[in-house]
Amino acid sequence: MFNCRHRHIIGPRAAVGFFLAVAFALPAVHTGCSAGGREREQESAVDRLQALQPEADRTRVLVLATFHLRQIAETFSPGMLDDLVSRLEKFRPDAVCVEALPGSRVQELALRRDAGPLYGEVLDGFAARHLGLGKRAMDLLQTAPEAASAKVRELLRAARASGSGHMSPGDRAGLALWMLAAYEPDSAALQWSLLSAGEKEAQTVVPPGLAADLDGEAARVNEVPALAARLARRLGLEKLDPVDDFEDLDAYAEFMPQMEKDFEGNPLLAAASKSPIYSESSARLEACVRAGDLLPQYVFLNSPEYAKADIESQWGVFLRTRFASGTDRSRLGLWENRNLKIAARIRAVAALHPGGRILVIYGAAHKPFLEAYLARTADIELVQLEETAGR
Repeated sequence: MFNCRHRHIIGPRAAVGFFLAVAFALPAVHTGCSAGGREREQESAVDRLQALQPEADRTRVLVLATFHLRQIAETFSPGMLDDLVSRLEKFRPDAVCVEALPGSRVQELALRRDAGPLYGEVLDGFAARHLGLGKRAMDLLQTAPEAASAKVRELLRAARASGSGHMSPGDRAGLALWMLAAYEPDSAALQWSLLSAGEKEAQTVVPPGLAADLDGEAARVNEVPALAARLARRLGLEKLDPVDDFEDLDAYAEFMPQMEKDFEGNPLLAAASKSPIYSESSARLEACVRAGDLLPQYVFLNSPEYAKADIESQWGVFLRTRFASGTDRSRLGLWENRNLKIAARIRAVAALHPGGRILVIYGAAHKPFLEAYLARTADIELVQLEETAGR
């Protein structure tokens, strides 16, 4: 039925219909009609699939908890990440996921800017680079984000076909420009950083002002250019995979005014922010900065002890405050909502690298949630930073 010579017969819509027909034709497994029975049935579905896939054949995913490097912007130097980069290089990821909005999500949010104040806040706070650089690139190329995204995919396919390192400086500069137009500034900065100073000077695709901005993007004290892009260059990766998203903004707007009233001056929330785990983390970070090596801080942030204490302090508090309005539980629910969406994006990236290795670089608060959700998929094996030490 899936003879490779005839697979063009099954188009996208026909393929969807085929798989739906197969799904509904499969015999149902009855485990009882109670709510508990349905829950057990859902849990057993993943268990059964995991049992079919040997652990050695699963796609490896390493979720690296990070602090935001802007916290140490005044004292940061790239050498502080040398040991961490060497450690991560041993993992040899096929893709690197980062905490940034994908271009497609920026497009969606931009279309809904006037739907409510939170849309504008997210765009101004987290997508200003995408929109500003993207507009200038689109004007130069006379294109739109959708067409630019398609062009980027086409150019990346051609680059993979020709082999890593065979792209000319002019083509690489052109790819960077198309990536900007597709609202993918981090991948654009990665491509631009692969050019030498002489090649940047000689190319005629990216105008001087935009070239200077790309240099600025690559030099930001941020974990995306300083860690993710640096590692991608060493591994020969042509792009980064942004997988971020936000809480449902419409739902958030429904309870935010009451939540702000409930949160104001609450002693449990005030105490949570002063948890000993955060004092210890700050002291450790200061010591690492003095020593010029941030690897010990990353080992600490990625430890089970840190994750347990952070969950208890930062998120468990919302189940202890017991607000009559329920806004504490709503806040926790939308935090889970956000992480579920991020995990879904990571799963989509992993689906393109079956049996491969995916590195996810994300704020430390996200790590335990992302791991919990990814662990309940059929074909992913989680890897911890400490496991890369002996490679």
